[in-house]
Formats: sequence, C-alpha cells, structure tokens
Amino acid sequence: SVGDAGRKKTDEELDYQAEVLRKIMAIAASHQVVVNLHNHTYEVRDELHDLRGTLARIPEAKLGPDLDWLVQAGVDPVRFIREFGDRLVFLHLRDQKADKTWVEAMGEGDMDYAAVSKALKDVNFAGHAVVELAHPRDFKPTRPLRDSLKISRQFVRDTLGY
Repeated sequence: SVGDAGRKKTDEELDYQAEVLRKIMAIAASHQVVVNLHNHTYEVRDELHDLRGTLARIPEAKLGPDLDWLVQAGVDPVRFIREFGDRLVFLHLRDQKADKTWVEAMGEGDMDYAAVSKALKDVNFAGHAVVELAHPRDFKPTRPLRDSLKISRQFVRDTLGY
C-alpha cells in the first residue's frame, strides 16, 4: 500500500492507491523488475481490508509478505500462504515469541515455521526469501549480530530448505 490511513481506507482512497501502484508497476516492468506488495500490520488488519481492496483493483499484483507482520496483525501466515500462494514471489522471515516480541535469531521464537514450510511446498512457492532480524530500541543482544544471522541462516536452511 502507499501508507497507513490510521483507519480503514475508503473506496476512493483504495482507487487512488491502486492508480499509484499501477504507475509504479509499469515503471518497474520497463526495467524488468517485478513489484511485490510488502505488508506491515495496517495492510492486513481488519480482515485484510487494505490488501484485499488493492488486490481487487490490481488482480495481477504479486505479493512479498512479511510473515512476522502478518502475525503481529493477527493473521495466520499458513492460511495467508494457502490463500495467496499463486501471488507469492518473495517472503520476509522473522521470528517472534507468542507474546509477539521479536527474538534474536530465527528458530528462537514460537512461530510454526514447519507449518509455513509445508504450506510453501503445497503452493509450490518458487520465490526468494530474506531473513529480517529486528529488535526494539532498548534491545540488548546476547551475542554478535553475525552469530544471530548464522543461526538464522541455518534454521531457514534446515526448516524451509533454502
């Protein structure tokens, strides 16, 4: 989307948003770049209001969901993958505890990445994924970031097969 309205967007706002996104997609396509819509919480809260409104207006749009933000917004990432699997071209991976606090590395949280892996295989996901570690401002690491990235890389390889 093109921004958080702080409430459900109106049809007119969704129309304008789609117009802007179509222009961006056309410019990107002229450079052989496939645009994918990345989510934060506001695009997928309220039963995916913003996302569904955008996809209704741009049915050819591809998705690059952030699985952590899906969970933060109360959306089941496995159901999301199953519903939108044919549109997925990219994934942002991050892990979190059940209370929605981020963890230091992939595999140290409570997200069910085994179920995510199965869903991705079931929809024949062939896109790319990136580990995106994030922490609150007051976060005190217990190890160097390099080590957290290595742990995350191994977890993704072991769990998702990447």
